[in-house]
Amino acid sequence: MPLRFVVWTYQVMPGESVAIVGESGSGKSVGALSLLRLLPRSASIGGSAKFLGEDLIGMDPKRLRQIRGNEIAMIFQDPMTAFNPVFTIGDQIGEAIQVHNPTSPTARRRSEQRGCLNSSAFPRRPSG
Repeated sequence: MPLRFVVWTYQVMPGESVAIVGESGSGKSVGALSLLRLLPRSASIGGSAKFLGEDLIGMDPKRLRQIRGNEIAMIFQDPMTAFNPVFTIGDQIGEAIQVHNPTSPTARRRSEQRGCLNSSAFPRRPSG
């Protein structure tokens, strides 16, 4: 039996953020993953999702990659699966910045990396 969403309507103005909350199993993650087209190829996604006038559902994959992480992001529920404990959080944030801005100079990427760490609640030293 296919899983169906009837209607999800959000209007997010520039500078605003949205938090999707609900009971376990209610479809929060599946809904967000479908907007970003991060579900497996076997998933069927329909309807429309407009971002600055562009339809995310029918968008060219190259254009969607430009938007993901730069304009729209998903913060996953379990930080243990979001970060690899073998590498520092700073290195992992730096890698994400480099992937989204491959032509950015190293000094600028490091500055953005420090800014992310300074504005977060991540511990500055390893525990233990």
